[in-house]
Amino acid sequence: MSTPKISVMIPTYNCAGLLRKTLASVLEQDLGPELMQIEVIDDCSTDHPEQVVAELGKGRVTFFQQPHNVKHVKNFQTALSRAQGEIIHLLHGDDFVLPGFYTQMLEMYTQFPEIKACFSQNHVVDSDDRIIHTAKKIQEHNGIIPNFFEMQVADQYIQTPSITVKKEVYATLGTFNPSLSWTEDWEMWARIAKHYPIGYIAQPLACYRVHTHSSTSMKSIQGENINDLKRIKVVLKGHCDTEDLREKVEHSLNRIIFDYALKNYLAALKVAKKYALRNLKTCIAYAPNWKTRWYYIVVYCKIAIRS
Repeated sequence: MSTPKISVMIPTYNCAGLLRKTLASVLEQDLGPELMQIEVIDDCSTDHPEQVVAELGKGRVTFFQQPHNVKHVKNFQTALSRAQGEIIHLLHGDDFVLPGFYTQMLEMYTQFPEIKACFSQNHVVDSDDRIIHTAKKIQEHNGIIPNFFEMQVADQYIQTPSITVKKEVYATLGTFNPSLSWTEDWEMWARIAKHYPIGYIAQPLACYRVHTHSSTSMKSIQGENINDLKRIKVVLKGHCDTEDLREKVEHSLNRIIFDYALKNYLAALKVAKKYALRNLKTCIAYAPNWKTRWYYIVVYCKIAIRS
């Protein structure tokens, strides 16, 4: 058998309903088995995704299930190890792509043979596919982004469904960092950007889904995303070769930690005060100025007294 041009690897866990949209969006753009591998890699779900694959895939989509739950980073690594194509698209089982994603990606690799990864602008959508917002364009034209490592190491510009990567890159640089539980994709794309030129499609061709029952939402309420942001700050600074860039990462990550802690606090108020107080402590610790810090100290004391 010839090597397919692109492997669409779909890791999933307990999102069989949303997997239907994911698979349909890929199958509508199917380039045929000689050019495209399509496989669902399931992390031992309890909602029977194999039935969705059989119904929609009709034998076109292969299915692999972990023997036991290995958590999402290990499931991503399994997906990458099973990919056979020259280019890999890791598409989470609750995200989806828009028409033209695969043809435009392949055109980019042909037009810019020096790139080793390519991503598009993306939408963020809710459970009902409604667009919440669209990522700001990095540049107005398709092409290679100059000095992208300096941008990506200080902030997250890439949502996983929007990026494809040459398989050889993972073989050379390794896969996702297992010490990270929420930001592993950010670190992976930064690591790639440090070593290779990355292409960009200035048009939204992928949709990243945010929904109430996602692991991302639960981790936010409990503050795990904050813990992981602290971990990735250390990792990203380790990728930097200059003190100026390390200082830029420190400043940027501290701002991001504060912003997420504030969002977590507001979400946690609806769930449990103990989580709200936990996130308020982070707001206080990472407040950008003394006035903001004292404001959240007062808020913390009021909630703690009422509790």
